Amino acid sequence: MAVATLPVKVVEREVYEESIPEARRRIGRRDPDDVEILALALHTGAALWSNDNDFEDADIEWFTTAELLERLRRGRRQ
Repeated sequence: MAVATLPVKVVEREVYEESIPEARRRIGRRDPDDVEILALALHTGAALWSNDNDFEDADIEWFTTAELLERLRRGRRQ
């Protein structure tokens, strides 16, 4: 139920398909299943939130859950 309240936007593949070749170059050999999400992130300029270490060499802003929680914790103290 909580997930259903999040502001989720569906993005059709056609919107980011120009970024697929670059995403495939960056991560396709390591994990072909991650190409689509990386292509979307490259297209939008958004950071990725994933505990999947396959993104560590993808040259994109990427956060694990632990890193996000730490940033939130630090932000509350400021």
